[in-house]
Amino acid sequence: MKSRRAGEGATGARHRASLRQREQRPRPPARSRLVAAVLLAAGVGLAPTAMPANPAQAAPGGAILADGLPGPDALGGLPGADVRPAAGGPPIAGPDAGPVRPADPAAEITQGRPAPLSAPGAVTAAEQRAVERYWTTERRDRAFGSHTTDRADANAGAAAAGTPFADDPSPGLSSTPPPPSDGTPYTRGGLVTATTGRLFTTIGGADFACSASVVTSPVRDLVVTAGHCLHGGTGAQFAQQVAFVPGYVDGTMPYGIWTARRLTVTPGWASGSSFDVDAGFALFNTHGGRHIEDVVGGQGIAFGLPNTYPQYSFGYPRLLPYDGNQLIYCAGPGSADPYGGPAIGVHCRMTAGASGGPFITGFGRLGPGHGWIDGVVSYAYAGSTDRLYGTHFGEAVKLLYYQSYPL
Repeated sequence: MKSRRAGEGATGARHRASLRQREQRPRPPARSRLVAAVLLAAGVGLAPTAMPANPAQAAPGGAILADGLPGPDALGGLPGADVRPAAGGPPIAGPDAGPVRPADPAAEITQGRPAPLSAPGAVTAAEQRAVERYWTTERRDRAFGSHTTDRADANAGAAAAGTPFADDPSPGLSSTPPPPSDGTPYTRGGLVTATTGRLFTTIGGADFACSASVVTSPVRDLVVTAGHCLHGGTGAQFAQQVAFVPGYVDGTMPYGIWTARRLTVTPGWASGSSFDVDAGFALFNTHGGRHIEDVVGGQGIAFGLPNTYPQYSFGYPRLLPYDGNQLIYCAGPGSADPYGGPAIGVHCRMTAGASGGPFITGFGRLGPGHGWIDGVVSYAYAGSTDRLYGTHFGEAVKLLYYQSYPL
């Protein structure tokens, strides 16, 4: 997407822009100073010490609900952490969790709410094969990174300015979180190398490349990404030709290419292009008779956590100095957007293509490369080369999660 540089002029106002390299959309009047933002990734260096060492709510096959927590200390003794629904399903955690939960938490959470905004993907076998054939190696290589070009313009195509964090001195599989980073290759292995991948879509006739992650769900087919990776925003439509390549590395597809059967985004993104709720989910078809989560695993998902927790962010940036062929990570303390809003900010220089990549907190607490996704890469500000922001998972994304997987 080609963005407008709103940071220029007498007022010095700045605006955020969506990830696709097309038009830039200024924020609502309440935040009119915010402007061009590229949706990228953000990360953190250390797992929060208050996170439970072995939280029951993160059991395989379940979603993690940490709702309405008042602050970092609240995670130490999470009420209801050992409570599971009476008939199985996602464990529930948080101050509102009681001793007994319904067998179907999705029905409870979504009761009385309008149906989610959604669209079909490739449903029939013929449609699935057509999507697979569409994404040739050439098309994948030429797909635009779903971000604005502001960062590249500011540096004339060179690497971002500033002193980067050092590369990981101890590569290899480890449960120990890697060191702080502002955008270096991830080398420690573990679950994140399989659950994270490149997402390819066609929106408005143009091909785009984002990042995405498999997230745990009862149906075992769910992938989370940025809303702008699945829908064009206000006045636009849902993406077509949606395909996901988990574990993508150097152009290879170790787990194959998967086709989406249903897409959902928050109403706030689809109708208002709101970066505060720039999130979406895609349900994928089985591949060789197997669900994607059964093949690559799934990250946990958390809602309502403080945005100041340390974060790791992952993605496949494709503009210089990156080429989209390696999984890149950023890691450091989370921070709030200085212009307001619920976003998670991190020190990071990833470029276009990282949009939709996961923000993971508690990284390594559930095993090597395994934690809780509590946001996705969403935007950056025009002229900024060292800080990215992710859509924080609050009530709107929690509702969408529970509405999406039963579709």
